[in-house]
Amino acid sequence: MIRHTLAAVAVAAALLSPHAARAQNSTTLTYVGMLGDTRMGTQTFTITATGKPDSYAMQGKVDLNFNYKLLLISYHIINQSNYTETWEGGKLVSFRGTTRDRDDNYAIEYADGKVTAAKNKDKPQVREVPPTVASASFWLESYFMKQPHPFYISTNSGKVKTAKAPKMEGQQTVTFRNQQVKVNYWTMDFDGDKYEFWYLADSGLLLKRVEPSEGGKVTFTLQ
Repeated sequence: MIRHTLAAVAVAAALLSPHAARAQNSTTLTYVGMLGDTRMGTQTFTITATGKPDSYAMQGKVDLNFNYKLLLISYHIINQSNYTETWEGGKLVSFRGTTRDRDDNYAIEYADGKVTAAKNKDKPQVREVPPTVASASFWLESYFMKQPHPFYISTNSGKVKTAKAPKMEGQQTVTFRNQQVKVNYWTMDFDGDKYEFWYLADSGLLLKRVEPSEGGKVTFTLQ
């Protein structure tokens, strides 16, 4: 389990991103998404202590609006998501979110071992999942890498996706905000695709994530 997570979050935010810390028990981390050289938009995580030991609420927001070309065809992508997830003792206990993905709208909820996902006006789909399920937000190393989960809830569509156990590839030293910091590098087979993660070694917070997409690799990097 993570100990003193919010303290580590606050220290990391103040040290690496002075504008990120909102309050003593709440920290907002902002990531910029890139598809090659094209800026896609931002993703934010706001992490707040709930008052219980090792218990946190995380509010996620994705705001992507960009254009790119693939084989001489132009694409305009809009993806806007808002979601809240709560964790107790390193386990996901609830998730609720909405997403606009191009012309589709999704509503997602997880509680009491069931995921309910609705697309547009379609009938909601309900699926029972094991208590080891997690959301696919990947914001903290100890929750997602050190406690591997066979099933993840997509924060975009609510689909339940499978994953193989993450593999730590090693530790690296990188430059971040003009400082040399140590990061733990992980890879994971997520729903048949290779995902890559770099976590700050001192706090366990996500520094960078790389994932495949229809237009190429997408990179989200902490600012």
